[in-house]
Amino acid sequence: MGFPSPAGDYIEKSVTPNEACKWFSRPGQYLMCAGDTSWRAGIKKDAILVVDAARKPQEGSIVIATVCGEFCMKRMRLHPTLSLQSLDQPDMETLIKGGDLEGEETIIVGVVTHIINDATTDEFDDIPCI
Repeated sequence: MGFPSPAGDYIEKSVTPNEACKWFSRPGQYLMCAGDTSWRAGIKKDAILVVDAARKPQEGSIVIATVCGEFCMKRMRLHPTLSLQSLDQPDMETLIKGGDLEGEETIIVGVVTHIINDATTDEFDDIPCI
């Protein structure tokens, strides 16, 4: 019934989760589950994070780091000094000196390149349904 949509040429086929995972199958890329919510970074608890261990962090990159053997998400700051900044409390910044974070061993595991949040909740919705 009727005529075909003029936008029919632009319809893309559906992507299965298996196909989507192939996009992130380069060596050095892996998936992590976010343990905490970070509102300012747009990360919900249990979001899937695509982490690239081969990517060099830039100013403002969200990184996964280990401090004393524990994983944490921080924002990399290169200027004016090399530091890791809390995602939700930007005034909480910790200086990195010679690869160490105030005397504790710090390792940058990788850079977060993609964040996949659960869209079925309205946690980020500015105008919730009435």
